[in-house]
Amino acid sequence: MTAVAVDAPAVRASRRLLPASAGTIAPALLVSAGYVDPGNWGTDVAAGAQFGYRLVWVLALATVLALFLQYLSARLGLASGQDLASLLRTRLPRPARAALVPPILGVLVITEIVEVLGVVIGVQLLTGWSTGASVAVATALILAVLVAPPGVGRRTVYTCLGLVGAVYLSVLFQHGVGDVVAGLRPAPLPPGGIVVAAGLIGAVVMPHNILLHSALARDLREAADRTDGGRATPRRLARLSRRSLITTGAALGVAFAVNCAIMSITASGAGSGTDLADALGSVGAVTTVLFAITLIGAGLASSTANGMVSADVISRLVPGFPAPPAVRRIACLIPAALIAGSGLPQVTVLVWSQVLLTVALPLVLVPLVWFSAQRRTMGAWRLSPVTRVLAGLVVAGMFAAGAASLFA
Repeated sequence: MTAVAVDAPAVRASRRLLPASAGTIAPALLVSAGYVDPGNWGTDVAAGAQFGYRLVWVLALATVLALFLQYLSARLGLASGQDLASLLRTRLPRPARAALVPPILGVLVITEIVEVLGVVIGVQLLTGWSTGASVAVATALILAVLVAPPGVGRRTVYTCLGLVGAVYLSVLFQHGVGDVVAGLRPAPLPPGGIVVAAGLIGAVVMPHNILLHSALARDLREAADRTDGGRATPRRLARLSRRSLITTGAALGVAFAVNCAIMSITASGAGSGTDLADALGSVGAVTTVLFAITLIGAGLASSTANGMVSADVISRLVPGFPAPPAVRRIACLIPAALIAGSGLPQVTVLVWSQVLLTVALPLVLVPLVWFSAQRRTMGAWRLSPVTRVLAGLVVAGMFAAGAASLFA
């Protein structure tokens, strides 16, 4: 796996995200970085502080839907040998591209800003420093990972994910899983719960993760083609598809447990849920420090992984795009710093960022289902009529959730 460099060639379309030796575990780990990014933390904290465990079932539903959609994305890359961004550029009519590409790029920008903001907030929680000093430290951490030698970015993602997983799985077991299990039973949303519920969905079913998985699967297909002498056998592709489903499911399962653990921190009524420091309330200094450290880790992991997908997607949607990853990251620090210093409630900002992602999901999901249903693109792998109907219902449900949250 190659870390994204900071020079212009890093965004060339020929750049691969995975080497020939990569298996399906590496893509699942990279994709899982998006499941525990700072946006998830904000929505989990808000859900726990405001509604206890009553939205656990929404988180579980979002996780199942994410597995289904990530699987479709992986199948698209494996079957077609192309990623979703490339298909958007080469297969859609010009008017459709003009309508879809700008908001998709906007979604990538929002995601990067939230991830950078998470690192800034984590530094503030850990040190108590001013916004300016916290932004300076966050900038140094993010750029250090960005300019590191190839391979360091990948190891940073894995290390941060391991830290986050270890801490919050232990938190979940400490708090007990009984309340979480009880919260799995579907129930009507509590008053005022639609916005947070939509945020939970957008925090798990993320547009950039759909784009990322198709690109990672594309690289797996290219490696399989080389292994099989020019064209991968149907048997090998079927095996890769099954393994992708299993590894992605495992990653999502761990991410679900981590998100439940974060929710459990505030589900006991520790704080108000509008500011992270207030929401943590009386959980104690040690827990607050661990929360801050792992928030920084989650922000770095998701920022690194999203930097990979952003560079790849932008190079395919807009060939010759002038801004390399380092420039984009620095640019994202400016709005992140402004938000951090604005006095706006941190949790509210994070929740609404994920609501916007939910609203934007159809921009990516409709083309995903459309291409997956085409024989021209998928061949014998095109979706069956039953799966097409199921996928259509999922997309319609996502659209309804986003629309309902805007008018709540």
